[in-house]
Amino acid sequence: MFFTQKIQTVGSVKEFLKEEQFRDMKKVVKRFNKKAEAKGLKASLTTLATGATAISITDKILTTHAYAAGPVEYVKGEAKQKVVEAFMPLVDMIQALSYPIALVMLTGGALLFMINRKDQGISLIQNASIGYILVQMMPLIMQLLVGIGKSVGLVAPLLLI
Repeated sequence: MFFTQKIQTVGSVKEFLKEEQFRDMKKVVKRFNKKAEAKGLKASLTTLATGATAISITDKILTTHAYAAGPVEYVKGEAKQKVVEAFMPLVDMIQALSYPIALVMLTGGALLFMINRKDQGISLIQNASIGYILVQMMPLIMQLLVGIGKSVGLVAPLLLI
Protein backbone atom coordinates (compact mmCIF):
# COMPACT_ATOMS: atom_id res chain seq x y z
CA MET A 1 0.00 0.00 0.00
CA PHE A 2 2.82 2.39 0.82
CA PHE A 3 4.90 1.34 -2.13
CA THR A 4 3.45 0.85 -5.57
CA GLN A 5 5.44 -1.07 -8.07
CA LYS A 6 5.89 0.53 -11.43
CA ILE A 7 5.51 -1.99 -14.25
CA GLN A 8 7.15 -1.25 -17.55
CA THR A 9 6.66 -3.53 -20.55
CA VAL A 10 9.74 -3.79 -22.75
CA GLY A 11 8.87 -6.77 -24.92
CA SER A 12 8.16 -10.45 -24.61
CA VAL A 13 10.15 -12.82 -22.40
CA LYS A 14 11.24 -14.72 -25.50
CA GLU A 15 12.77 -11.59 -27.05
CA PHE A 16 14.49 -10.69 -23.78
CA LEU A 17 16.05 -14.13 -23.32
CA LYS A 18 17.12 -14.36 -26.94
CA GLU A 19 18.85 -10.96 -26.82
CA GLU A 20 20.61 -11.77 -23.54
CA GLN A 21 21.73 -15.15 -24.83
CA PHE A 22 23.03 -13.51 -28.02
CA ARG A 23 25.05 -10.98 -25.97
CA ASP A 24 26.59 -13.81 -23.94
CA MET A 25 27.50 -15.67 -27.11
CA LYS A 26 29.18 -12.56 -28.54
CA LYS A 27 31.35 -12.30 -25.41
CA VAL A 28 32.35 -15.95 -25.67
CA VAL A 29 33.24 -15.56 -29.35
CA LYS A 30 35.36 -12.46 -28.65
CA ARG A 31 37.27 -14.25 -25.87
CA PHE A 32 37.80 -17.29 -28.09
CA ASN A 33 39.06 -15.17 -31.00
CA LYS A 34 41.61 -13.41 -28.78
CA LYS A 35 43.06 -16.72 -27.59
CA ALA A 36 42.78 -18.63 -30.86
CA GLU A 37 44.23 -15.98 -33.19
CA ALA A 38 47.74 -17.33 -32.62
CA LYS A 39 46.59 -20.78 -33.76
CA GLY A 40 44.98 -19.47 -36.95
CA LEU A 41 41.39 -20.09 -35.81
CA LYS A 42 38.46 -17.70 -35.95
CA ALA A 43 34.95 -18.06 -34.54
CA SER A 44 31.85 -16.27 -35.79
CA LEU A 45 28.16 -16.25 -34.95
CA THR A 46 25.81 -17.66 -37.57
CA THR A 47 22.03 -17.50 -37.58
CA LEU A 48 20.56 -20.68 -39.04
CA ALA A 49 17.40 -20.91 -41.14
CA THR A 50 15.53 -22.32 -38.13
CA GLY A 51 16.22 -19.12 -36.18
CA ALA A 52 18.79 -20.74 -33.93
CA THR A 53 22.17 -19.09 -33.44
CA ALA A 54 25.29 -21.21 -33.86
CA ILE A 55 28.99 -20.59 -33.39
CA SER A 56 31.12 -21.61 -36.36
CA ILE A 57 34.88 -22.05 -36.10
CA THR A 58 37.02 -21.77 -39.22
CA ASP A 59 40.67 -22.51 -39.77
CA LYS A 60 42.34 -19.69 -41.71
CA ILE A 61 45.24 -21.88 -42.80
CA LEU A 62 43.00 -24.67 -44.10
CA THR A 63 40.71 -22.23 -45.88
CA THR A 64 43.56 -20.51 -47.73
CA HIS A 65 44.99 -23.91 -48.60
CA ALA A 66 41.62 -25.01 -50.00
CA TYR A 67 41.45 -21.89 -52.17
CA ALA A 68 44.98 -22.59 -53.37
CA ALA A 69 43.81 -26.00 -54.63
CA GLY A 70 41.20 -24.31 -56.80
CA PRO A 71 37.61 -23.24 -56.40
CA VAL A 72 36.15 -26.42 -57.92
CA GLU A 73 37.97 -28.67 -55.45
CA TYR A 74 37.00 -26.39 -52.60
CA VAL A 75 33.30 -26.52 -53.54
CA LYS A 76 33.44 -30.31 -53.93
CA GLY A 77 35.02 -30.65 -50.50
CA GLU A 78 32.51 -28.27 -48.90
CA ALA A 79 29.57 -30.04 -50.56
CA LYS A 80 30.83 -33.43 -49.41
CA GLN A 81 31.33 -32.11 -45.88
CA LYS A 82 27.78 -30.68 -45.80
CA VAL A 83 26.30 -34.00 -46.96
CA VAL A 84 28.29 -35.94 -44.36
CA GLU A 85 27.17 -33.53 -41.61
CA ALA A 86 23.56 -33.81 -42.79
CA PHE A 87 23.57 -37.60 -42.47
CA MET A 88 25.34 -37.73 -39.09
CA PRO A 89 22.07 -37.56 -37.07
CA LEU A 90 20.77 -40.53 -39.07
CA VAL A 91 23.98 -42.48 -38.42
CA ASP A 92 23.78 -41.62 -34.71
CA MET A 93 20.17 -42.81 -34.58
CA ILE A 94 21.01 -46.11 -36.29
CA GLN A 95 23.91 -46.66 -33.88
CA ALA A 96 21.66 -45.92 -30.90
CA LEU A 97 18.98 -48.33 -32.16
CA SER A 98 21.49 -51.12 -32.79
CA TYR A 99 22.00 -51.76 -29.06
CA PRO A 100 18.39 -52.66 -28.13
CA ILE A 101 17.92 -54.62 -31.35
CA ALA A 102 21.12 -56.61 -30.72
CA LEU A 103 20.02 -57.18 -27.11
CA VAL A 104 16.68 -58.64 -28.24
CA MET A 105 18.39 -60.85 -30.82
CA LEU A 106 20.99 -62.08 -28.30
CA THR A 107 18.21 -62.88 -25.84
CA GLY A 108 16.30 -64.74 -28.55
CA GLY A 109 19.43 -66.69 -29.45
CA ALA A 110 19.97 -67.62 -25.81
CA LEU A 111 16.36 -68.78 -25.51
CA LEU A 112 16.71 -70.89 -28.65
CA PHE A 113 19.88 -72.37 -27.17
CA MET A 114 17.98 -73.18 -23.96
CA ILE A 115 15.18 -75.05 -25.78
CA ASN A 116 17.69 -77.31 -27.55
CA ARG A 117 17.85 -75.46 -30.88
CA LYS A 118 21.56 -74.87 -30.47
CA ASP A 119 22.40 -74.33 -34.13
CA GLN A 120 19.76 -71.64 -34.60
CA GLY A 121 20.61 -70.02 -31.24
CA ILE A 122 24.34 -69.83 -31.91
CA SER A 123 23.72 -68.56 -35.44
CA LEU A 124 21.41 -65.82 -34.14
CA ILE A 125 23.91 -64.80 -31.45
CA GLN A 126 26.75 -64.67 -33.98
CA ASN A 127 24.76 -62.63 -36.48
CA ALA A 128 23.59 -60.17 -33.81
CA SER A 129 27.12 -59.72 -32.48
CA ILE A 130 28.71 -59.22 -35.88
CA GLY A 131 25.90 -56.88 -36.98
CA TYR A 132 26.21 -54.76 -33.84
CA ILE A 133 29.97 -54.42 -34.26
CA LEU A 134 29.61 -53.47 -37.94
CA VAL A 135 26.96 -50.84 -37.19
CA GLN A 136 29.16 -49.29 -34.49
CA MET A 137 32.15 -49.25 -36.86
CA MET A 138 30.15 -47.79 -39.79
CA PRO A 139 31.64 -44.24 -39.55
CA LEU A 140 35.16 -45.67 -39.36
CA ILE A 141 34.55 -47.92 -42.37
CA MET A 142 33.16 -44.97 -44.35
CA GLN A 143 36.24 -42.86 -43.54
CA LEU A 144 38.41 -45.73 -44.72
CA LEU A 145 36.46 -46.01 -47.98
CA VAL A 146 36.65 -42.25 -48.55
CA GLY A 147 40.42 -42.37 -48.01
CA ILE A 148 40.76 -45.23 -50.49
CA GLY A 149 38.58 -43.32 -52.97
CA LYS A 150 40.77 -40.24 -52.66
CA SER A 151 43.95 -42.21 -53.24
CA VAL A 152 42.42 -43.99 -56.25
CA GLY A 153 41.24 -40.62 -57.56
CA LEU A 154 44.79 -39.29 -57.31
CA VAL A 155 46.36 -42.34 -58.95
CA ALA A 156 43.80 -42.83 -61.77
CA PRO A 157 44.91 -39.78 -63.84
CA LEU A 158 48.51 -40.96 -63.60
CA LEU A 159 47.54 -44.36 -65.04
CA LEU A 160 46.15 -42.69 -68.16
CA ILE A 161 49.49 -41.10 -68.97
